[in-house]
Amino acid sequence: MLIIKILNFFRGYVVFKLEGLNLEKILNLAANQDIYLWDIRRINYTTIEGKTRAKGYKQLCKILKKTGCRGKIQLKVGYPFLIFRLKRKKIVAVGFIICLLLIIGITSFIWDIEIKGNINISKKDMLTTLGKSGVKTGVFKYSLNKTDIKNNLLINYEDLAWVGVEVEGTKIKIEVVEKEKDPNIINEETPCHIVAKKNGIVERIIARNGDAMVKKGDIVRQNQILISGKIEREEGILRLVHSSGEVYARTFYEKTKELPICEVTKVKTGRKHTKRIFKFGESSFTISKDEIPFDKYVIRARNKSLAKWRKIEIPVEFVIEEYFEIIEKKRKVPEDILKKSIKDFLMVNLTKEIPEDAQIVKQTIDYRKNGSNLWGRLTIEVIESIGTRQRFEIQEEE
Repeated sequence: MLIIKILNFFRGYVVFKLEGLNLEKILNLAANQDIYLWDIRRINYTTIEGKTRAKGYKQLCKILKKTGCRGKIQLKVGYPFLIFRLKRKKIVAVGFIICLLLIIGITSFIWDIEIKGNINISKKDMLTTLGKSGVKTGVFKYSLNKTDIKNNLLINYEDLAWVGVEVEGTKIKIEVVEKEKDPNIINEETPCHIVAKKNGIVERIIARNGDAMVKKGDIVRQNQILISGKIEREEGILRLVHSSGEVYARTFYEKTKELPICEVTKVKTGRKHTKRIFKFGESSFTISKDEIPFDKYVIRARNKSLAKWRKIEIPVEFVIEEYFEIIEKKRKVPEDILKKSIKDFLMVNLTKEIPEDAQIVKQTIDYRKNGSNLWGRLTIEVIESIGTRQRFEIQEEE
């Protein structure tokens, strides 16, 4: 168990080797005297290896004298032996502590500011605003207040709808979402037309203000005038108004998808290649530089990093990449399963494009074989509002 391994490390233990003809007797005597031994392994008829605590090995030596066997310490492991070695090598210990303090010190400051999501607001302008409030490279990261940073940006930029702030290591990440400006919002006093925002077949038109330019059954194109803001009568009177009303039309949404008829599955052969990588900050060093001996493989990576100390992340990481050799096997997928997969995919993705207030009146799906693939096309017919306001220049309409 892991907890036992940790306890043994802090107590300290030795890896020993025993040689002689009475090895079983030694183990029995050790058990009678409550000497804790573990990981006992027989090398040959006269030699065994094992582990015990430092105190236990001293007791074991007394038994060895009685039985005429020999013992030797192969390795000393654990916290007590590490401290003892460091005491003997004070310069190394001092260097280690200084190095650790430097790492902790360096990682306690912000060295990079990342801004995402800004489109209309320049990154340079945002960095200047952040700098005035104390958020800049070289600042002590534990002095930063995320809430203050968010509020400061929201106060300075009215076009921001949301701000997120995260500190990761020596980098502060700021993600923003800008407010969407509705291009269709036009002042009620401004003359405008209602035009088609997409192609369709007119089903119903309600002109509250302005003249209807189309009727039920007409095929209209995108940007075609549906309700005109220019009212003209036989008397020659011209009046420019702010058009209002609704135009409902039959529109079509379409999407296609292809899937291979034969499915390729990856099967592991049992052969494996391991690569070890040491990372310090942004730098990385490959310890094992052997070429990967497989043409086809899948990768599994395991990361081991130093534990945080008082919420300080030490940028040291050890990566183990395991490459498993695979062979690919082909299997023909039943046609009904393929069709269902295509239909489900198209339904999920195409309905995302349809407005929530639209009424679905018909849907059709077609399939056909396209080489080694099965091709599908889903068409959904809906009735929806297609009108959108569009201002015009008065001079042009006179």
